[in-house]
Amino acid sequence: MSQSGWDDTDAGAETGADGPAEREPSGTEERQPEATARGSPEAVGRHWLAGAVSGLIAGVAMGIVLHGALGLMPTIGALIGIETVIAGWAVHLFNSAAFGTLFVAIFDRAFFDDLRTDVGGYLSLGVIHSALLGMITGGLLLPVALAIEGATSLPVPTLPVPGLTATLEFGAVIAVAHLLYGLVLGRIFAAFTLVDAEIGWLPIDPVDR
Repeated sequence: MSQSGWDDTDAGAETGADGPAEREPSGTEERQPEATARGSPEAVGRHWLAGAVSGLIAGVAMGIVLHGALGLMPTIGALIGIETVIAGWAVHLFNSAAFGTLFVAIFDRAFFDDLRTDVGGYLSLGVIHSALLGMITGGLLLPVALAIEGATSLPVPTLPVPGLTATLEFGAVIAVAHLLYGLVLGRIFAAFTLVDAEIGWLPIDPVDR
C-alpha cells in the first residue's frame, strides 16, 4: 500500500467515522465543577454562617478572659446603656459574631488563597484580624463605653497591683483576649472549610470538599 494510503488510514483512526475523536478532559477541566460548587450560593452562604459561628465561639473564649480578669462585662454593657453582666455578654457575643462575618468579608478572597490552604494559614489570618479589631475596640469602643459609664479610670484588674503596673496588666489582658479570639476564630473557621481540619468535639461537614 502506498504511503498516502497509510496516512489516510491513520487519519481515519484518529478522526473516527463520526468525526474527530473526543479529547480526554484535562486536569483543569476536571476541577471546574468543584470550583463552581465552591462558588455556589449555598457554599457562599455557608461561609458567612461559618464566620458568624466561629466568631461566636471565639467570643465566648475571649469573654471568659475579659470578665474573669477584668470584670469588664458591665462596662461593655454600658454601650447599650445597661451596665450589667448579662447585657455585657449579650453585646460582646453579638459583636463577636458580627466580627466573625467581617473576617469572611475581608479574608475569604482569592488574594488570600495561599494562606487558606491549611490550619496554620487560617490561624495567621485570625490573629491579623483580631489585632485589627483590638486597635478598633481598644481605641474607640472601650473609651466610648467608659465615657458612657462615667468611669474616670480603667477597670481594676483582679490582681491588687497599683498605678502603671495595673495599666500594663489591663493592656496585657486585652491583648491576650484578642489573641485568643483570633486563634479560636481561625481554628473553628478552618474546621468549617478544610476537609482535613476537623475537630473531634465539633462535628462539622466542611463547606469545601
